[in-house]
Amino acid sequence: MSSIINWMGGWPKEGLVSSSDWEERVEAAAAAMAAEEPETGRRKPGSREEELKSRLSASLLHGKTGGAGSRVRLTKGADGALNWIIGAALQPGDVVLTERLTSRTSLQAFRKAGIRVEAVEGDRRGMNPEALTNALFRYRPKMVYIAPSCTEPEGARWNDEYRAAVFHRCQEAGVLLVTDDRQEMLIYEREESAPPKRLDAGVLSIGQLPPGLIAGSRIGWIAGTADVFHRPSPADGEHVLKYALGPIEQRALAKLISEQPLEPLIDMLRVQCRERKRKMTEELSRQGIEDLTWAEPSGGLHLWLVLPSGLDGEALLRGAWLKGVIFQPGAPFYAKDPKPNTIRLTHAFADERQIRQGVARLAESIGEFTGRWSRY
Repeated sequence: MSSIINWMGGWPKEGLVSSSDWEERVEAAAAAMAAEEPETGRRKPGSREEELKSRLSASLLHGKTGGAGSRVRLTKGADGALNWIIGAALQPGDVVLTERLTSRTSLQAFRKAGIRVEAVEGDRRGMNPEALTNALFRYRPKMVYIAPSCTEPEGARWNDEYRAAVFHRCQEAGVLLVTDDRQEMLIYEREESAPPKRLDAGVLSIGQLPPGLIAGSRIGWIAGTADVFHRPSPADGEHVLKYALGPIEQRALAKLISEQPLEPLIDMLRVQCRERKRKMTEELSRQGIEDLTWAEPSGGLHLWLVLPSGLDGEALLRGAWLKGVIFQPGAPFYAKDPKPNTIRLTHAFADERQIRQGVARLAESIGEFTGRWSRY
């Protein structure tokens, strides 16, 4: 069989900062820290973390922090950030409100922690404000979790009216609002607007350096000023060690940022994602698959497809795997009432040849299923 074309997602092995470059930086950071440690084996607490938080707050996260490093916690990717918040703010049995279509890994994290997830209706404009008001009254949630800057998996951007209404209603209800902004840096068309103000009280933003930026690393954060950010909790003990970014990586990243600003690299990655999305949609259009549609993303790593009615994404995956292409079935991305005839393709790490071959294999797999129906 041909080599597998992997559109499942995950993290690529290589990045714009190569694996060898990053490994050298990590080794150098480890050696420098070892040389600085006194004979007791202890290092100066917090110094490297504060340095990195200050650098990020002055650059990539300035719009969320107002330049204040105290408004940032460093984590092992955005998933680590969400797990930190779950441990600090929620208890088993608590209710979290989400969009109906949302991050699969986040839904898994909530359910693993015993959190009850309730979906609020909406559309590509965002979560419906009136539906949110009713859900806040009905369920008395401890948290609302949304991805307004670039939704998962559709890649949509909320409009300003819906975004402001949801922020305001959560603030009125005194409910913690968590915005998942992990794909915000990969919005395809950057809008020139007034400088964003720092996040309001009661709001936390989780994010991360995009996959494909620094090879082999998952560097994320929580930004904001919500009470849970400073409240003593289990997250300040063993829990924080599980999800916090390690001191060696902190030092290596601080050194990297001081020598090479990350913004130009993120711009390169954004253009790459946009062009690969364009190529994938062109190839899908060329195949002319009847009743196959997709949501045009505003940014991000993925393309969300709606298959011909009656075709199940799980079944299609099994057939496509035999032809050498894999992807994510869509049903696990729904907080309720899943649509099985959906799939997610991660285009961001595929070159032109893989996109051309992978779409052809996918089209062949779809044709085999729809061909069977036409014979009955």
